[in-house]
Amino acid sequence: MKNGIIYHVVKFFLDNIKYLTIVEWFKYLGTRINWKGNNTDNRSVIYSRISVDIFIILKWLFIIVIAKLHLSNTLITCFVWYLLLTNIYTYFYYHVWSIESLNTENFAIDRIRRRFINLILAVGYSDLCFAYLYKITYVNEFEWHGRKVTFLRSIWYSVSNSLAANYDYVKAASDLGNSIAMTQLIITFIFITIILGKSIPQTNSTQ
Repeated sequence: MKNGIIYHVVKFFLDNIKYLTIVEWFKYLGTRINWKGNNTDNRSVIYSRISVDIFIILKWLFIIVIAKLHLSNTLITCFVWYLLLTNIYTYFYYHVWSIESLNTENFAIDRIRRRFINLILAVGYSDLCFAYLYKITYVNEFEWHGRKVTFLRSIWYSVSNSLAANYDYVKAASDLGNSIAMTQLIITFIFITIILGKSIPQTNSTQ
């Protein structure tokens, strides 16, 4: 217990909550594929990455479809929040917390590029989910200029809010609206500061 009780509790939580994320199921199925009897570690990694890419595409399609069709109910709302929270958790775990992310000795160029691509996709997906929530689920918690509610305005408000910028066409009109907007700001802060800073490769230079 040299690291104290809190450390071990937090570590246990972060190391095990990943099994509640859908992307882990995709990765598990991907690594179980045996192509022509060849199930080497390298091939497992390839299938794992392909599975992650498939999951990313599917979750983007999901939020786009429900936004386009104006679908909203309690189950969908909970699932969107689930995707939002697991989106930031997954990126944090595999790019900041896990042993592999802390080992910078094998940082290949493609791996660094892939990390930045994943960062952009994760932040973009977060903004898109909040745009859906603003326009569909919590539309009455916000003031829309001229009472004109459009998905374009919702997207611009989501992007502006994530950057702590003002967007005069949409404003929070209640405590719940302010809480949702603040939640997005906190999530983006985590992405842009802690995670982005960790994603930048470090050198051994003393200068």
